[in-house]
Amino acid sequence: MIKAWNKYFALYKISFKQAWYNKANLSGLLFFLFILIFIYNRLWEVIGIQTGEQGINSTFIWYLLFAEAIILSSPKIERTFFDDIRSGTMAYYINKPISFFLMRYTEALGNMSVCFCLLVGFGSLATLFFTGQPPFKIEHFPLITLMCFLSACLNTLLFAAIGLCGLWLHSIRTLSMAIERLAFIFGGAIFPLTIYPQWFVDIAKWTPFYSIYYQTIKLVYDFSWTNLGEVILLNGFWSLLFISFITYAYSKLNKKVNVYGG
Repeated sequence: MIKAWNKYFALYKISFKQAWYNKANLSGLLFFLFILIFIYNRLWEVIGIQTGEQGINSTFIWYLLFAEAIILSSPKIERTFFDDIRSGTMAYYINKPISFFLMRYTEALGNMSVCFCLLVGFGSLATLFFTGQPPFKIEHFPLITLMCFLSACLNTLLFAAIGLCGLWLHSIRTLSMAIERLAFIFGGAIFPLTIYPQWFVDIAKWTPFYSIYYQTIKLVYDFSWTNLGEVILLNGFWSLLFISFITYAYSKLNKKVNVYGG
């Protein structure tokens, strides 16, 4: 059993190293994050002055940092799956002694891990420089980072499921773009959902974006063991739902290859 998982760990390490040495991509991500932090920090400073809420920028910039770490670190795994299905590459791997899905997913996780760690590390230093004292206790920082990393893994799983929709769709570009926009709207990827009316929040709670983004990132400024437990339960529920769909789609892939020949 351990030897079987060693194959996927090796794929993870290879993908991790490839992403690490892609300096141009990493530099672009860090520069983009810095620009976002700088612009939104100035925005919230002005809002804080106008409303008399000094230090409001610290709360929202730390929130923005972890939201962008989840979003920007996620590779375009849905395009990889779609291209593999449409090109027939999937048929080559489907009967090999390695899971086609786990192979692609662990490769995506390797890429995502490098980007996430660098974004959080660099972003934390930049946010500390601009805002000073964070809105959370420093001892909670590793746990908040871990929960956001797990949410990034779940976000990658979601887009892997979207890629498998290529079994039934001629193009997933529109679907992928729609999901990304819904994540920004219902996940509070830029602004926390607390600024929206309650009826909107009630709708957002029925979407996976609520727990993947907002509930997880909210730990930055509202950390409690109750909130942490709720995040674990909600993300666990959506993980099971995504895995169930992926298992179903993967069985359809196997049938198509074995019965119809790809």
